[in-house]
Amino acid sequence: MRVLLVESGVAAPDRFVYQCYPPHGLMYLAAFLRDRRPGHEQKIIDLMALRSGADAIDNVLREFSPDLVAIHAMSFQSKCMHQIAARVKAWNPRGVVAVGGPHPSAAPDQTLADPNINLAASGEGEETYVELVDRVAAGADLAGIPGSAVRRDGQVQSGPERPFIADLDTLPFPAWDLVDLRAYFTDVMPNQNDITHRREVTTIFTSRACPFGCIFCHNLFGKKFRARSVGNVLDEMEALRDRGVRELHLIDDCFNSDLDRARAIMRGIRERRLDLKLAFPNGLRGDRLPDDLLDLMVAAGVYKMNFGVESGSPRVQKLIRKGLSLDAIKDGISRAAARGIFTHGFFMLGFPGETAAEMEQTIAFACATDLHTAGFALLSPFPGTEVHHMALEMGKTIDYDPDDTSYMRLSANLTAETDDTVRRMHHRAHWKFYASPRRVARILTTMPHPTDFVRSGLRHFRLKFL
Repeated sequence: MRVLLVESGVAAPDRFVYQCYPPHGLMYLAAFLRDRRPGHEQKIIDLMALRSGADAIDNVLREFSPDLVAIHAMSFQSKCMHQIAARVKAWNPRGVVAVGGPHPSAAPDQTLADPNINLAASGEGEETYVELVDRVAAGADLAGIPGSAVRRDGQVQSGPERPFIADLDTLPFPAWDLVDLRAYFTDVMPNQNDITHRREVTTIFTSRACPFGCIFCHNLFGKKFRARSVGNVLDEMEALRDRGVRELHLIDDCFNSDLDRARAIMRGIRERRLDLKLAFPNGLRGDRLPDDLLDLMVAAGVYKMNFGVESGSPRVQKLIRKGLSLDAIKDGISRAAARGIFTHGFFMLGFPGETAAEMEQTIAFACATDLHTAGFALLSPFPGTEVHHMALEMGKTIDYDPDDTSYMRLSANLTAETDDTVRRMHHRAHWKFYASPRRVARILTTMPHPTDFVRSGLRHFRLKFL
């Protein structure tokens, strides 16, 4: 059987300014199928890397002629996902289209309202994918596969819930051979880290799930932290180094949930002389950074950390259930910055019931830290998140635009303030944070390539104003 795995792009690629990394989810699926059911032919096409819309798959459909098309989509890719499904069915009405990822997991009813989609998978997809391929190959009914849903007689029918994979070492490494890593080795390829130290950069997952309960997050991998063994992680890092990778971005949900494991990975990188630059664009708890771990990180090559703070208001921190101590994360930022690590902070404005005074607390907190840079997003209540349910309970209309990847648009105002006040505070946050000459000087002296500051600034200008 031939299977085409597609990473969705965006419906308006000319406006595309979002991050682009190799499609880990699809590469894990391909590797798992190859391990469990060798013999199937698989091909990956990444519309994000191609900067293309759905029309880019037309030639691939004709040339590869897949029996099954599996599409991955986050919320901002959902419109393109539906466009891809329509093109597949226009090419072959009997072709099977399955979708997975955060958006189908969060909104299966909405996803399956599209007659061009045969199945929506939810959560962790490897075992679901193998069973799906088995059934398509046998010409069997797709209903009832654990971890998936189909539409029958106008009703969504969900299969049993699929347990998460307990031992992540049983997963083969992602199918790196099915993507051209060199396509991602370019200065113009945006990434979640915003900057790079070396051009030859890619990403790695060393664990799955986050044990914390943030109301604005999807819950794709559950809440029980599951980690690959230290040796398994280091072996993949070494294999990537041998493929020409010289910088790794660790994109776990919560890398340092297990401090001893985090220490051992950092030690192992040095002991194996991997000579990699490392960054944490996501998923690092800033209140779990003891000095010895920071020292090991610096020795291993860590040069950048992103800290998810979200709010400087104690009331809002309690509301969003992040479980974060503001004093602890401020201290963690300071100790990381003192070691020469470039620090970036994530903040949000627009939480339920938030007042202008609480937004001002967030701005003041950000300015009082040793962060080099900071981003202030407007809360977007994505489908499937708890804050989305809260918005509906509040009677709010959510003007969600899947083409907008910027987090700079007020899709729903859940605060105690007017829309104009929220926008004014959002504008004020950026200007006040970057108005410090000392901060700008620290950015230029700590950033690996100071010209990145200009490029990153222009990118964020596009996100905010274009």
